[in-house]
Amino acid sequence: MTSDPEIRLLAPPDIAAAFDVATEVFVASSTLHSALGIGLGEYRAYLRPSFNAMAAEGLSVLATDPASGTVVGCLIATDFHHQLDTPFPNNLNFQPLTALGAELARQYQTARSVVPGDVLLVDMAAVHPDANGRGVYSSMRAAVHRTAKARGFRYVIGELSSTATQHIVLGRLQHRKMAEVRFAEFMFDGNFPFRSIKDPTSIILAEGSL
Repeated sequence: MTSDPEIRLLAPPDIAAAFDVATEVFVASSTLHSALGIGLGEYRAYLRPSFNAMAAEGLSVLATDPASGTVVGCLIATDFHHQLDTPFPNNLNFQPLTALGAELARQYQTARSVVPGDVLLVDMAAVHPDANGRGVYSSMRAAVHRTAKARGFRYVIGELSSTATQHIVLGRLQHRKMAEVRFAEFMFDGNFPFRSIKDPTSIILAEGSL
């Protein structure tokens, strides 16, 4: 690619392609899924219903190569209030992830009352390796922020589980750290499922104003 990727709202015809790219890139780079031994096929089967539901909210964006139309990235966002009622999964492999997210949400809610249409969650973001270093993530973030602000959202949050996203969101975007869980100390069902993760040492929930 020589031209800048095109960023647009994620529309129904693009959801399948966005899902494929998001899950492939996310699983390959996610220390959380690696620690739990979750592979691509299992992750796709588990995620598809909630992914489609979030995409239907009209808050997510897609990045494409304008020359070929190939999807090179997507950022999936949702009203955080919807996530507070997410049931505990029957799939045992995903229960530690749900519990980790619940602990971050619990900490966050001690500082912020969450009501519908107020807090936007950047649930997942993926950039194809071929488009790395081209500012795709930052461009998608900016587009999502504009859409959410226009719809009345006041805050945007993200669960930062990688050193790269922590650097971008806390450093470059200057978002506030609102909750944090150290991987070595997080216990679930008598075990420490994320203790093998050394870099970064914790997952952070960060908030920015829109």
